[in-house]
Amino acid sequence: MYKAFFVAFTLFLSFNLFSLRLCAQFSLPVDSNTQSQPYFFQSRAVKMSIVPVLFFAGTAATWSARKDVRELRNRYIPTFRYHFDDYLQYAPAVTVFALNAAGVKGKHKTGRTLVSYGFSAAIMAALVNTIKHTTKIERPDGSANNSFPSGHTANSFMNATFLHEEYGTFRSPLYSIGAYTAATATAVGRQLNNRHWVSDVLAGAGIGILSTELGYYIAEKIFKDKQENFKPARRITVQDHPSFIELKMGYALALGTDLSSPSSELYAKTGFNFGAEGAWFFHKNIGIGGDFSFSSFPINDSNLNIEDPELLQISNGHYTQPVGIRYLHAGPFFSLPLPNRWFVTAKLNAGTAAGVPGQIIFRLKPEYQEVFQAKELPLFRYKPETVFSWSAGLGIQKQIRQNLGVKAYVSYFDSDNTFSLAALNDVDDQGHAHFLKLGREKIKFNHLTFGLGLTAYLW
Repeated sequence: MYKAFFVAFTLFLSFNLFSLRLCAQFSLPVDSNTQSQPYFFQSRAVKMSIVPVLFFAGTAATWSARKDVRELRNRYIPTFRYHFDDYLQYAPAVTVFALNAAGVKGKHKTGRTLVSYGFSAAIMAALVNTIKHTTKIERPDGSANNSFPSGHTANSFMNATFLHEEYGTFRSPLYSIGAYTAATATAVGRQLNNRHWVSDVLAGAGIGILSTELGYYIAEKIFKDKQENFKPARRITVQDHPSFIELKMGYALALGTDLSSPSSELYAKTGFNFGAEGAWFFHKNIGIGGDFSFSSFPINDSNLNIEDPELLQISNGHYTQPVGIRYLHAGPFFSLPLPNRWFVTAKLNAGTAAGVPGQIIFRLKPEYQEVFQAKELPLFRYKPETVFSWSAGLGIQKQIRQNLGVKAYVSYFDSDNTFSLAALNDVDDQGHAHFLKLGREKIKFNHLTFGLGLTAYLW
């Protein structure tokens, strides 16, 4: 279970990167009378390096699990081939130059903007190419030995930080959210297209952000306070307009006996839940939004009794793939502001629950692997159908930065999922498994989730 939770965390980290960047940049006002010098976490060097360091630490932490992350990709979307990442990486930079051309002022005038971008691009290219040709890591698809780090991801996060610096910190965090969403989509695309390992894109993200930070630092030393534009004042507060986008992750606890009875041949252990949600508040207490979540439960099959002597002869045991359900919900969200930037949050949503197919798999003994042309043999498979579902949740939230908050949450998900069942019937001469349909079975998939969320406020 813990290995699955760790793999999911690395995916969660690599798929949802932009909020960490917001944390480093947007801060609450500091009283100049009580703090004459910046403390450690407010120093320029720490602000420049903290997010890249987190990504580099993530690179090291996920290095040994990178094949497990790729295995998830190969299980769910093995034929994914869409090359949007080749073009999306440039979108944030194109946005900056388009806004400048349209007369929408950013933080700096055009000359200083170009110099900052030029230094950033040069630093990024030098770092990426030097490391690529030094490490010579093979790509997941085996096409070349220049996988680490991801150049597309480094370029996309350099461009995203460029848009963030020029417009996100100057006009609205929506620019930053859009920029880092595009960069994250590029990073995800590199993994889905089987071009990079998860550790490659984490390192690329860190290099991209660090390169832009250094590029802006050099430009600042050259121009000092020249070629800067006047910053518009902000009058909206989170208490009056708590619209948000949030990334969340936590544990999942099965409640129904269909999933959690230890006396069953197959039963769910404690799983994990992660996803993203967001809402637009038309009133300080009420908004409308949506939630995309994924819950996965490792399956204990120690009670599964296999009596077929032929299967027992050729196998070294078996395992069951986790049961996973994707939720796409929408509905009302609620927020109650408390003193000292605390909030009580709630939601009541409904939508669809779509299951992920899975199998019970036998590990073949070495002497039979050549016969079946495989190391494993699927014995039984299940496929959940898409059904109606609903969810409700409560949370306690703290605003820790001007545009950033953290939340502890608990949510309840309810769905009755119908599973289509099939069993192995034959294996042909090419090693292809053929299944016999057994029918359908309805399982109550109600469960409780609890964990932490990282919130970006949209104002």
